[in-house]
Amino acid sequence: MRTVHPTVRLAVVELRETSGPAGDSVGASTSTRGVKSTQPSRPTQRPTATQSPMDQFMPKSMSVPKQGQIDSALAKMIAIDFQTFSIVEDRGFRNYSNSLNSMYTIPSRKTLSKSLIPQLYESTQASVRERVQKATAVCLTTDCWTSRVTTSYMSVTCHFIEDFSMSSCLLDCFEFSDIHTSENLAEELLRVAREWQVDGKVVCCVSDNAANITKAMNIFKWTHYPCLAHKINLIVRDALKGMKPTVDKVKAAVEYFHRSTVGAEKLKFTQRQMGKPELRHKQDCTTRWISTFYMWKWFLESKDAIISTLAIVNAPVDALTQEEWGVEERGVQSPGTF
Repeated sequence: MRTVHPTVRLAVVELRETSGPAGDSVGASTSTRGVKSTQPSRPTQRPTATQSPMDQFMPKSMSVPKQGQIDSALAKMIAIDFQTFSIVEDRGFRNYSNSLNSMYTIPSRKTLSKSLIPQLYESTQASVRERVQKATAVCLTTDCWTSRVTTSYMSVTCHFIEDFSMSSCLLDCFEFSDIHTSENLAEELLRVAREWQVDGKVVCCVSDNAANITKAMNIFKWTHYPCLAHKINLIVRDALKGMKPTVDKVKAAVEYFHRSTVGAEKLKFTQRQMGKPELRHKQDCTTRWISTFYMWKWFLESKDAIISTLAIVNAPVDALTQEEWGVEERGVQSPGTF
């Protein structure tokens, strides 16, 4: 019973004595020589039939602390992995959770968004605030960008030494719809610093080389350091100005394959016919100079297939001259000169 039905609790067995027809206890034995044994007789033990309690067959409920512990882990998973709140309504996720622990009750989407995530945010914010306030000096980094739906954002990150190692914490990331003047940038940056009580601990602030943010640092006399990666990008972009016609041709061809499904499929077919791997095209990003290098590298590795495909589909793209192909080849083979 314990092996096959481990979840069913065995009932307690009651024992009672039974006597034989002559009044002697059943089971009394004699010796082999006809002498009665002096050992006491052992009564026959019979189990009394009992009924198992009904609660043994009812589904068990999870304790409140255990339910809260799993709820917290679920909220952290959604926050860390950027999952949608609707994941708790997905049939596959619910089946998966039930297979792990059938006693766990998955919270609703409303409970997740109105209770669990806000509680996790408040507890995390309190923990980060305590860590930041213990720091004696901090460095801030800030940046502004525009999303694909043309919404502008601004973020502020704090860096400090904690237990003899560098720690970084995002203080705020918010929608910034005002005009990006130096006064508005300075106002928002100072607001975040005061909310986290680090305005008197800032030893320097790192940002890009834009004139508005540089001027904003001078308003409240913070030491400003330009971002090294941004400065390198500006240097490389300035060096590529002499190769702009060639860069524009390559970029136009890549954009054609990106937006044209017919051209992209024809390119893959041509690559297979030539026995070459189906390489995925790389697009250029103005804020990352290395993306231009990767775009040129892909373009050169797929040279024959690209030339053939553009000719077959009669794409509205200017072809590179032999000299321009040579410039690109030297640039890819020697990235230092690129």
